[in-house]
Amino acid sequence: MKWKDTVTGAVLFVLVAAGVTNGNLLTNGDFEQPLTVGWEQDVSHVAGSHRFERSDTLGQPTPGYAAKVFKQLAYHAALGQQVEVPGANLTLTFDARMAIVGGSTTCWPTGAFIVSYLNADGDELGTTMFILRDQYNTWRESDTLKLHDIDLPSVWNSYELDIAQEIADNLPGVDPAAVRRIEVKLYSYVNGT
Repeated sequence: MKWKDTVTGAVLFVLVAAGVTNGNLLTNGDFEQPLTVGWEQDVSHVAGSHRFERSDTLGQPTPGYAAKVFKQLAYHAALGQQVEVPGANLTLTFDARMAIVGGSTTCWPTGAFIVSYLNADGDELGTTMFILRDQYNTWRESDTLKLHDIDLPSVWNSYELDIAQEIADNLPGVDPAAVRRIEVKLYSYVNGT
């Protein structure tokens, strides 16, 4: 039997407000401390196993620490953090790699880095996903969901997301003036067993 699983890893998350030169809004965004500092684990488990790891770069050439989220079979494992922000005029930078194994019409793996835009009450206004998925994944974009497909699986890449520009260009259903919280997640998902 071929396992269906996903591995999502990140070496560094930095969320900075415009005009601030040294002010990461995330706690432990560099994973220099244990994953229990600043990050919350979320698991929906029906079958298979899951794992959260913090280690020295996980093969990334930049020195420092990295986090890894692994989920095998249904449903998901996520490592996330929600922070208050002064507005949508922010930049998120991160180094990341993803890998998926297996997949079928009834059991498809997906790895993602999720950025959710929330109002002051914590209600989700919209979401951006950097996503690695197989051909069976049924997720589709909308005016509040943007999917950026990952073209190079299992390779470390650097990403930069200008949040105000992302909302303006890709999320017409999101009011940027209402954004008062940001949630970032490393997300591993398999829809079945």
